Amino acid sequence: MFAIKRAFLITLMVLCGGMFSAAQAMSPQYDLLKAIDDKDIAKVTELLAKGVSPDTRSRSERMPAILLAVDSGNTAIVKLLLDYKANPDMADPNRGETALMRRAAAGDLNMVKLLLSYKADPNRADIGQETPLIKAVRGRQFGAVQLLLEAGADPNVQDLTGKTALEYAKLSRSRRMVEALQDAGATY
Repeated sequence: MFAIKRAFLITLMVLCGGMFSAAQAMSPQYDLLKAIDDKDIAKVTELLAKGVSPDTRSRSERMPAILLAVDSGNTAIVKLLLDYKANPDMADPNRGETALMRRAAAGDLNMVKLLLSYKADPNRADIGQETPLIKAVRGRQFGAVQLLLEAGADPNVQDLTGKTALEYAKLSRSRRMVEALQDAGATY
């Protein structure tokens, strides 16, 4: 009797799992995330125009659509999401990183400019209290550091270790970055 119940439960779980996958595949949110992954701007445009939220998150990882687009480096899709009022400060649920943090660390100046023009917060911090400015300094991305400082990034924010962007710049021995940060009011 136990073996029959177990076989029934296993069959039911398999069937439900299949139904879940089919339902997930038919959802407009899933379609949006897939279109972003496929870099299909026409499909992304169509889905956003139909009212699919630009702030959609993946079910499994809870990753926001804007981070998926940013990670793929597709500026056109990022701009499209922002035009449809995506929140530029949506963060990855594990580390709390925003699109601006990721692109500042990578030195992607065009994307940093775009995100800042849509009011991405240059002072937002992740779970380690690192801001986009600290990430740009640690990544040795001088152009991103300049853009962030121009956008009002606070050079005196401390991360969880108590270090500021200026301290990281001094550790990396970047005289240019040290001077830029000090000119922006950075102190110990």
